[in-house]
Amino acid sequence: MMVERDKKRELRAKLLEKLLFLTQEEIKRRSGHVEKILSRLPIYKNAKIILAYYPLKGEVNVLEMIRKALGVKRVCFPVMDLKKKDLRVFEVSNLDEDFVPGPYRVMQPDIKRTKELASSDIDMVIVPGLAFDLHRNRLGRGAGFYDRFIKRLNSSTKTVGVAFNFQILENLPVHPSYDEKVDIVVSEKSVV
Repeated sequence: MMVERDKKRELRAKLLEKLLFLTQEEIKRRSGHVEKILSRLPIYKNAKIILAYYPLKGEVNVLEMIRKALGVKRVCFPVMDLKKKDLRVFEVSNLDEDFVPGPYRVMQPDIKRTKELASSDIDMVIVPGLAFDLHRNRLGRGAGFYDRFIKRLNSSTKTVGVAFNFQILENLPVHPSYDEKVDIVVSEKSVV
């Protein structure tokens, strides 16, 4: 357990350093490739209600694709519930007006302006991560919010990890009781 935790900590530090080193132009270009591949997949095309995320510095930015989806699909974003260490889901209609800064400097829906939905309503979840592997395991930032959230989703809800190519590794250290896999992983060049 300690060895696994240390490996995860080391890997997180390495990947965060790499992500924070990316320029805005590079993130925009790479993210555009991810968005193009993701938006063509049946899993995305068939989804009526999508849970996206507001990117932190260095993360894959799918907001352009989400902006285009508004009005065609219903779009939600997570709100962190720090007491329960879980995510709540709120539907947004405007990417410029419906957000406020939340915990850990993450932009999240303003719960006074947006409507909460049940996680069972969601067809597809776009999942951020520091790394994914070829077995579709995910390494998050360590707080476990997405692992707990994914664990309680309907089996019909599809989870899609998004990453840059260098974030897809052969194997990740995982703990079978805590770490949740995603259904597919999309990068600039591949679908795993």
